[in-house]
Amino acid sequence: MAFSNVGGLTSLAEGQSAFWNYSYGGDHGVQFAAADIKTPNFGAVLLASDQEKRILNDGTTTYFVTITNLGPGVVFHNLQGGGVS
Repeated sequence: MAFSNVGGLTSLAEGQSAFWNYSYGGDHGVQFAAADIKTPNFGAVLLASDQEKRILNDGTTTYFVTITNLGPGVVFHNLQGGGVS
């Protein structure tokens, strides 16, 4: 299940990171998220790392990702991603 434009817009300066999580009612298998970069921006490259997954005893599944601005400028983003098919 693909998704785009998820979460509030977040501004990152060069070198800053944002820590995101997103949840489903159940396990949706392998999911990956990346930055949904908004325009205008100043040419920043955003790195998605630390993809993690947690399943609670009630079946609630939460996914985590860290987005880091490698520079060279400030950028707004939220999340896009989806599952592996």
